[in-house]
Amino acid sequence: MLSLTIVIPTKDRPGFVRSATLAALADLPQNSCVIVVDDHGTKPAKDALADITDPRLKVLPNSGPRGPSSARNFGVAQAKTELIVFADDDDLLAPGYVSHVVQMAQTARYGFCATETFTTPPSQIPAFHPQQNLPLDTLPFRKQLGGLGCGFWIYRRDFHSVGGINPALRVNEDTDFSIRLLAANLTGNFQTGTGVLIRQHLAAGADGNLGQITKRANAAARAGYFAAIIADNATYLTQRPAAKRYLTKRQVKMHAKAGQFRAGINACRSAPSLLGYFALNYLVSRVTAA
Repeated sequence: MLSLTIVIPTKDRPGFVRSATLAALADLPQNSCVIVVDDHGTKPAKDALADITDPRLKVLPNSGPRGPSSARNFGVAQAKTELIVFADDDDLLAPGYVSHVVQMAQTARYGFCATETFTTPPSQIPAFHPQQNLPLDTLPFRKQLGGLGCGFWIYRRDFHSVGGINPALRVNEDTDFSIRLLAANLTGNFQTGTGVLIRQHLAAGADGNLGQITKRANAAARAGYFAAIIADNATYLTQRPAAKRYLTKRQVKMHAKAGQFRAGINACRSAPSLLGYFALNYLVSRVTAA
């Protein structure tokens, strides 16, 4: 049987990471482990997890650059197993999903799954029920982009072959990573069964845990990240104009939200049909800000 490592990056979420870790440990196949990477937090994960004596758990400080991408890369670097599964420190893996990953890995090189959201943690995490494994090459581009918190799994050697996760991207790093996997022509699957419960956050810090990273990132920064993703994957996207237009649309929306008129117009030069979309979003953002 294939062995796997669940990598959980964390920073200043003592309550959340404890729940995420226990859920991960509850569904480990044989010869597998969980690596929690503490990303330079002020509330040490090792303290939150001190009473968990399971030998399959490793809690390690991120010795590399700060950030979730670097923390995940560090976790993978410490792994020795064939497969890697990523989990976010504020979410819950459904019982049975990780075991099913081993089966899915017989016919694909990577994949991810459907998710559901929660605000109040369930008294019992609903079990995973496998449904369809859809080949990614049968899906539209936007559904080929897997969130790293969506039960994302991959062979460790394939993770390294595409260069890991870009540490320069604070958010949308999973979009960039997915595009590079698509460009490498690796076989991927989407499992339509719910394998992860995604936490909907209260106000940042209201419950003693750091808020959601994507929500903390400002629109101008996110526009810059999309611009970088488009530039870094130019060869692949040139051959797939619909995919490039989709990413440019997300970029110009962030420019509009940030009030960056000139930057938004410049971004639309590669997709003139988005000018109207940008103008509408820009006007809405200005009215909202007034």
